Amino acid sequence: MVLKKNTIIVILLLFGTWLVVQNSSTVNAVPIKQQLASFPKTIGQWHKVHATTSSAEVVEMLGVDDEIHYTYQNEEGRLITLYVGYYKAVGVSGAYHSPKNCLPGGGWGIDSIQTFPLRTGIEGNSRSEVSEMLIRNGNKYQIVLYWYQNRGRIIASEYWEKIYLVFDALRIRRRDGTFVRIMYTVPNDKIVEASEEAGKFAELVMTNLESYLPGKKI
Repeated sequence: MVLKKNTIIVILLLFGTWLVVQNSSTVNAVPIKQQLASFPKTIGQWHKVHATTSSAEVVEMLGVDDEIHYTYQNEEGRLITLYVGYYKAVGVSGAYHSPKNCLPGGGWGIDSIQTFPLRTGIEGNSRSEVSEMLIRNGNKYQIVLYWYQNRGRIIASEYWEKIYLVFDALRIRRRDGTFVRIMYTVPNDKIVEASEEAGKFAELVMTNLESYLPGKKI
């Protein structure tokens, strides 16, 4: 039954994608509201200590229109990284890479994946859900939170992101979207505490991004 359901979803996505491709010339490339380079250097108790710049080859490969890759540090010296990549028209100007395929090298693998509730949202919503991956390398762990902040929605699932992408391309001629990822090394095997701390950081990031990203209305 699950296999049949997944097959139907894939067929619908393929058909919707074909429709979008046929009408891609009428999809609007939506500019970002303000450049991500001005994203706050202080997020709660976290202060930016480093910025990574992607090479021209990587930017061209991703087709990303604007991005930041910042490292923040708290008073205890712990580090958390934030990646935000904005696309004016996903699938036209560029496309997301699956977060499951963008893990650190050197033996890191996925230990678990689940949804993670946040006590904030966008467009007036007070709740949202993002995806949480626990990745492991030997006895070392990292928390990875990621979501798609697209056209007034917070989307945790890659599949639902594709469904909404097709739906909005046909309905409102928009394919703009943003991929957000947070990575936090688990200190002293305190996975639950690290997850909660990363979640609080994610809530602040999500709220701040509303000033940068196009919402439901443009």
